[in-house]
Amino acid sequence: MPTSPQVTAAEIARIAGVGRAAVSNWRRRFDDFPRPVGGSDASPTFALADVEGWLRAQGKIAEVAPEERLWRLIAADGDVADRLADIGEYLLAGAPAPVGPHADRLRAAGDLAATRGAPAVFADLYARFAESPASPGGATPAATVALIAELAGAGREKPVTVFNPATTHGDLLLGFVRSARTLRGQTEAPALARLIRVRLALHPDAAPDTDIAIAEGDGLRADAWPGARFDAVVGNPPFNDRNWGHDELAYDQRWEYGLPPRTESELAWVQHALGHTEAGGRVVLLMPPAVAARGSGRRIRAELLRRGALRAVFGLPAGAAPPFGVALHLWILERPSGERMPSHVLFAELDDLADPVAADTALRAWRDFRADPAGLAEIPGRHRAVPLIELLDDNVDLTPAHNLPAQTDANVAERVQDTRARLLALLARLPHLVPAVPAAEEGAGTWRSVALADLARTGAVTLYRSASRPGRVGHETPPGPTVPMLTTADLAAAVPPSGRLSAAEADEAQHPRIHAGDVIVPTLLGGDEHGWASAVRVAGSAEQDAVLGPNLHLLRPDPAALDPWFLAGFLTDPAHARRAGYGSSIVRVDVRRIEIPLLPPERQRAYGETFRALRMFVTDLRGAAALGEDLGRGLLEGLTAGLLRPPG
Repeated sequence: MPTSPQVTAAEIARIAGVGRAAVSNWRRRFDDFPRPVGGSDASPTFALADVEGWLRAQGKIAEVAPEERLWRLIAADGDVADRLADIGEYLLAGAPAPVGPHADRLRAAGDLAATRGAPAVFADLYARFAESPASPGGATPAATVALIAELAGAGREKPVTVFNPATTHGDLLLGFVRSARTLRGQTEAPALARLIRVRLALHPDAAPDTDIAIAEGDGLRADAWPGARFDAVVGNPPFNDRNWGHDELAYDQRWEYGLPPRTESELAWVQHALGHTEAGGRVVLLMPPAVAARGSGRRIRAELLRRGALRAVFGLPAGAAPPFGVALHLWILERPSGERMPSHVLFAELDDLADPVAADTALRAWRDFRADPAGLAEIPGRHRAVPLIELLDDNVDLTPAHNLPAQTDANVAERVQDTRARLLALLARLPHLVPAVPAAEEGAGTWRSVALADLARTGAVTLYRSASRPGRVGHETPPGPTVPMLTTADLAAAVPPSGRLSAAEADEAQHPRIHAGDVIVPTLLGGDEHGWASAVRVAGSAEQDAVLGPNLHLLRPDPAALDPWFLAGFLTDPAHARRAGYGSSIVRVDVRRIEIPLLPPERQRAYGETFRALRMFVTDLRGAAALGEDLGRGLLEGLTAGLLRPPG
């Protein structure tokens, strides 16, 4: 086991905010670059302390963030999950004086927790673990976690006891840490049981007296909680597992709705979950779409319907949960309580879980359906309460899309007229936005140029980079107060800052604040050169005081020496970026090498105004193209639905 943290070339590149090719280049060019201390010839590893010292001496980093250093200490051990669980338990215990072979990382975690708080420190470390090769799989996005928690409690008292029979990260249980008093789970990976428990206990919303227990083992073959009943059971159980225990569990008492065929492991998990639910309790499970219609599971699906256990099936968009390439279904079941037999099943489709309106519509439909199943107003393409008699046919197809009428916008005529008017108005304005630029005099383009690195040395521009890896901008919202963060996705989509960063991490050294007039440039140039041109941005009021996200450069020109729009205009040219970049299909741009013409201030302002006008023209031109596509779709939809007619 390594005695000190080691890093690979790829990790050095991440720390320094460069590409791997740059690290290989440093090893060739600099005799004093640290020598490998481990690994192999193909993938050597280097001592983190040596690398950090060399990068600092070369001026390539100011300081490695404490979180990064602590993570490297943890990652230096092969048992990453166990070491992270050790830290979590240490923080839960109040960070006493550390002892033992791992005292250095415990002490580092305690020092960080003293300033940032234990929940924030552990959330950051766990997020790094979830993105590392040591992680057992993808995490469930926060929007999906919130939806499942709401569905489990909607229309009744919030569940106090919650169980996940096949958890990987504990994400779904996180949705109940605020309200539940008992959280139970089971995971096949022994190292994860402790880790999930401390993750739940250290969540900022968790009550100190919440009873949390996560067991090890296969939930179907070795149920750790036999006989236990819960208010709610949630989960994303294993899919398409033919070795789930069909033969040895053939006479198991859990199969109240029929013995699941060998190919229907998902229906085994459905019955396992129902068996752990109180009478009237609720089950919310993520299911692959094939389970809704496969012939081998038809009899069990029919029995779930006849006995009133299956109450709703929601269709989710791809990316809602692992596996992210599959558009999963969400099954909502209730253990029959012997009261009134349900007569309908709710089917719903959600196109975008990140859209609060769509999620709220689905939740409202579920609440209204619970109150009056037969009286729920149908919304074509969105939700519908289907009588059981329609479902109990030869197929018992529970696919939402097959049980919802096609969606037609009744207001398509009004929408088409509005889109048409907006498009015509924009097209009428476009000719006046085209910059009138005469031909330059002969030889006028042979100006002297200077690299941004030289301009930075004179103080004409200041260059900033964000930390190589920011705090949470992934699946988990940072605990506590947050600040807006501008991301590469925001630049590509031409939208205001959408990322969030914990306010505790938003220090100027690691995450520079954006000021109006700053020029923001991506560090990567892909195959789409037009994407680079549109991504260079001059910050305005929308970006003011947001922090700079990863993979972005911030250039702050001195207004007396350099006009922001002049600078942005020349940076926009992809040819400049390619000359200053390195790499093949994905080019990493060293913005310091980009050259800018040396022009007097008045000429800079003239160019700047023209570049600004050009940006307005291109933006409106793209807007017109988008409106045109929207108008075309609306016309086609209205004509084929009989809501529009041909002229004449």
